[in-house]
Amino acid sequence: MAMLLEKDQVAKREDLLDLLTRVDEKATPFMSLVNKGTTPQNTYLEWPVDTYGAATLGGTVDGTDVTSYENAAANRAIISTYLQTFRRSAQVSRLAQDVSVVAGVSDEIANSISVKGVELIRDIEATCLSDQEHQVDNGSNAYLTRGLGVWIRDTANLTTAGAGSVGGQSLLAVPAAFRPAAGQIIGTATASITESDIQALLQTIWSATGMMGDYKLFCDATLRRAFTDFTRTIATAGYTARNFNIDGDSKKVTNSTTIFEGDFGTIEVIADNFIGFQDAAVGSSQEAGRGYLLDMDKIDLRMQKQPTVEKFEDRGAGDRFLIEARAALQVRNPIGLGQFSPAL
Repeated sequence: MAMLLEKDQVAKREDLLDLLTRVDEKATPFMSLVNKGTTPQNTYLEWPVDTYGAATLGGTVDGTDVTSYENAAANRAIISTYLQTFRRSAQVSRLAQDVSVVAGVSDEIANSISVKGVELIRDIEATCLSDQEHQVDNGSNAYLTRGLGVWIRDTANLTTAGAGSVGGQSLLAVPAAFRPAAGQIIGTATASITESDIQALLQTIWSATGMMGDYKLFCDATLRRAFTDFTRTIATAGYTARNFNIDGDSKKVTNSTTIFEGDFGTIEVIADNFIGFQDAAVGSSQEAGRGYLLDMDKIDLRMQKQPTVEKFEDRGAGDRFLIEARAALQVRNPIGLGQFSPAL
């Protein structure tokens, strides 16, 4: 007598779990922490910077008339950049939206808008933390805003191009008086960075600005680990090894450096997945060991248009839409910032 075997069954239903899982929780901490500046009123953004004159010694003879005068605005200059448009788009066919039943997705249009919205925010984060140089729209090339990797350049590295990089400040360079000093750019291989290097960086900023700041260090995983390693070993001459006591009854061992307190400032270390892109090509490389030491009070993301969903006419193929934003990264005065970049 014939038996029905499972392997011979016809019309078996597929056991597809009604759950869609994305294993991608990369945050955008820079976008969360950066100041949202005033709304731009033009595609070309300018802002003034100034500094005090050098201190002088000497005195004035009693009874002497004033015969010469100084220009209090002699050190004033202009810094500028451009407004960039960011876009992500998608289209969903009528059958895909109205007929198909997809596991974990009840509405393909709503899901597409959500996905593309997250990707757009990541695009802005990656741009701000990149080596992108600003650019003028000439009908063929789009307006681009300048990334922090190019904003934070000393005179020696002003036009240096790292591996795959678009180069340095090739357009509207920051005036010399407002560029970071050489000691504010650390080009040492990440594995060789010491606590003394970090202290020297903070000291250089203090010497130039007088700021004992509360800094944020946005960095990749490689540089993040280097800060944790400071708590374990010190190879710098003149420093002694450190000992740490651990509760023997505890089942937890903690080894992480989030706050670095130096002689000339405090650094909060923040890991970022989207730092150090070196060109605009899709899939372009990220530089290992990249980091930006930032005084967040000196940086604004000026949004002319918040991420907005725009739907277009359905001509029969299905819903079409884009998500668009316009923004420019304004660094009010680069002289108080620092960069870690082994490629420089």
